[in-house]
Amino acid sequence: MDQIKFFMEESILKVSPGATVNEAAKVMAENRVGALLVSDEKELLGIVTDLDFSYKVIAKDLDPKATRVSDVMSHPLITLDCEKTMGDAFKTMRLNNIRHLVVTENKKLTGILSIKDFANYYNQKNEQSETYADPEAVNT
Repeated sequence: MDQIKFFMEESILKVSPGATVNEAAKVMAENRVGALLVSDEKELLGIVTDLDFSYKVIAKDLDPKATRVSDVMSHPLITLDCEKTMGDAFKTMRLNNIRHLVVTENKKLTGILSIKDFANYYNQKNEQSETYADPEAVNT
């Protein structure tokens, strides 16, 4: 039950490499997500995140309406198979200093795991341990 596939986000939002940062930010805001995959018609090229916008655009005084996503995206993509554990995912994210991980199954894209998905994971683990620790919960 600690496998990534139970906690990842399956809806995958993409943006073209030629889109502006401003356009991508609007898609992210409308969908309340912190990352978009960057893709052309053939393949996944990278990922762009809210932190990319902060560090690579705003902090450098670039114009978000003129800066292309391809200029600030992170690549290559860091991926992990959906059968791996959340512990594996955390280690991979920490080692690569990233907050979003592309999840695959048989080398095909299946979802994205974000740092906020860890909040759901730990909340669920905490609820399970509280249930087992509470004798009243077991007897009801």
